[in-house]
Amino acid sequence: MTRFETEEQQVEALKRWWKENGTAVIIGVVLAVGALGGWRGWSWYQASRAFDASDAYAVVHGLLQQGDARSFEMQAEALRDRFASSPYAVLTALQEAKMHAAKGDLPASAESLDWVIRHSEQKPVRDIARLRLARVLLADDKPDDAYAVIDREFPGTFVSLAHEIRGDILVAKGELEQARREYDEAMKSGQAVGVEFLQMKRNDLGN
Repeated sequence: MTRFETEEQQVEALKRWWKENGTAVIIGVVLAVGALGGWRGWSWYQASRAFDASDAYAVVHGLLQQGDARSFEMQAEALRDRFASSPYAVLTALQEAKMHAAKGDLPASAESLDWVIRHSEQKPVRDIARLRLARVLLADDKPDDAYAVIDREFPGTFVSLAHEIRGDILVAKGELEQARREYDEAMKSGQAVGVEFLQMKRNDLGN
């Protein structure tokens, strides 16, 4: 360590150090403060977006409850455009798909479910959307498209339903032996509730 005999020498040394290093110190402080401010700003922005998405969903849900289908569709589209990555947009698209299916507009229902599959960050939600999409496509007389959507592995919660829907699709395609196997698998992996209906479907196909 350098030793100074007088206070004046210390002051002069400090002045030299600051002249050589002062700019770097100032830049470092500014960057640190800027990073902190940027993080806080981003957090505030994210929270603000979440509140806005929640408010938009409240409006959309209210229109759905009122039965105002036209306004609901307009607001639902706006919500999906503005907040595509939010859970509210995904939930809205699922409700939109259900509404379209109830009205008999199967292509529109399929479009909404496909949007969920492409945008949801939650795999269980994407799985639900795929199962529903397969049913919608089958109802729209598109068994090949329906099978392509559901021809994959599903987690335990959805295994029985996936086998059942595949069985329904295969029946529509006239592939009865494969349909029997799917129904058998559905009954083996399913819960007690609904097994009787599955058994009826299976019995209709014979041995």
